[in-house]
Amino acid sequence: MTPVRSYHWPPVLPVLALVLMPFLPFVNTTGLWLGLPRMVVWGAFWCLMFTPALLLSERLMRAKEDDR
Repeated sequence: MTPVRSYHWPPVLPVLALVLMPFLPFVNTTGLWLGLPRMVVWGAFWCLMFTPALLLSERLMRAKEDDR
């Protein structure tokens, strides 16, 4: 089993936000954000935030390789 390295952490927040989405009471209620259901906005936002998280993770991995 490999240890969790620093470059594994950035994508954890978007993944947790998406996994916990149905259980968050302020997201899983009736109501609209920006004219759309709350879960749609929440899911779209965190799907979009996944890309910068992966970019940060890749840059951390490259920095780690350059140090070697």
